[in-house]
Amino acid sequence: MAERRRPRLRLPRPSTVRPRTVRARTTVAVTFVLGIALAAGAAVLLAVVRGDLLDTARQAAQEKSLTAVDLLYQAEPEGEYAIAANGQVDVVEFAQYAQMEPNPMQTEKEVISTDSSDFARAMSADGRYRVQSEVDFTAAQDTLDSMLALMIPGVLLIVLLGALLTWSAVGRALAPVEAVRREAAEITATDLHRRLPVPPGRDEIAGLTSTLNATLDRLERAVARLRTFTGDVSHELRSPLTTLRTRLELALARPERTDWPEVVTEALQDTDQLQDLVTDLLLLARLDAHQPAHDRQVDLVALAALVCERAEQTGAVPPLEITAPQSAPVFGNPAHLTRLLTNLVDNARRHATTTVHVRVAVDATDVLVEVTDDGAGIPPEDRERVFGRFNRLDDARTREDGGTGLGLAIARAIATTHDGTLTAEEPTEPLNGARLILRVPGISTASAVPTARSRRSKTKREPTRPRVISASAKG
Repeated sequence: MAERRRPRLRLPRPSTVRPRTVRARTTVAVTFVLGIALAAGAAVLLAVVRGDLLDTARQAAQEKSLTAVDLLYQAEPEGEYAIAANGQVDVVEFAQYAQMEPNPMQTEKEVISTDSSDFARAMSADGRYRVQSEVDFTAAQDTLDSMLALMIPGVLLIVLLGALLTWSAVGRALAPVEAVRREAAEITATDLHRRLPVPPGRDEIAGLTSTLNATLDRLERAVARLRTFTGDVSHELRSPLTTLRTRLELALARPERTDWPEVVTEALQDTDQLQDLVTDLLLLARLDAHQPAHDRQVDLVALAALVCERAEQTGAVPPLEITAPQSAPVFGNPAHLTRLLTNLVDNARRHATTTVHVRVAVDATDVLVEVTDDGAGIPPEDRERVFGRFNRLDDARTREDGGTGLGLAIARAIATTHDGTLTAEEPTEPLNGARLILRVPGISTASAVPTARSRRSKTKREPTRPRVISASAKG
């Protein structure tokens, strides 16, 4: 039987104590750096001073030895003299000879070092007198001890003052940050109108606070649009659901008198309306999320012809006319662009009286798609409002005639994702109804490559003049 492995005892790792706040971390860092710098500077200063003091002491001992040799030479005692014992030179013994002229002859001198101390040696030129003097480092050591006694508390005092100044300066600099943090902590979804206090000056904190306030402005507008959109969605969903529920309740209340096929047909119509609304909402959500589109080269002329052909196949009234050049290539999502053109054509058909005209043109580096009708038109004050979500003009309030109210909103969102614009412009002759213009960046015709959709198109194209497609002729 295999032995059971004993669980290994894991000792807790020693936790490193780190300051939590920026103020404390900055103070500790400045204190550490200042302390290291001052300690290194003090060490260098002591080393330099010590070297100077030792050189001075050696020079003084050498001068003593030379003075002793000169005095001995001038006194001319008999015999050869050398310094005995510990080598100390007592110059005072030769004080009576201090006023005598020194021997003009050069004396030999040297300084030697041993394991315990330094010695200074001097010898007369004739070699009769030799002097060895021990270097006295007492004064130098006393000076170094005095300097060290002053430098240690001085360095500590400077480090302490640096830490206090850093703590105070960082605290004053971060005071606006704390005020911003407290205010930001109190802002919730119900009071997005509040703003963060901007400190005086033009430093980084003021710039950051201004940027955060601008972000709060955008967030407030986005939440306001979301609340409005949610309310509109709830209202739009409630109406067909209420109608569907009412029909089913009436049918169940009198089952023997109910035409059940008709009830089911009406229920399916309400379900289709709900399905269309949910599909439009999902598409808007994807467009608002700015999901990357599968862009490729698309010919807007071919797409416009395809959309008009589908509308004619459904028995479009009034008739559709299209004017377009040979090609108008752009980069985009074919499905989204098809939906955009379909929404524009459906909107024009819904409000036109006798004619809907679609014109595709190439203007400099852009491709224009203009959809006009001869209906009542759009008042100037409503030319921007029609692109809002669930916005219907007064003569198109009903859901049966006015659609879901999301067609033009989806069209503009698709145009925006393609770096284009969709606007309602002033109508021109001969059609005086609504005039919607789509403008998207185009591609140079020389570099354009025919797409699979354009090669499959059954529409005949003339290379030199525009083409006109009417309700009486397909393709």
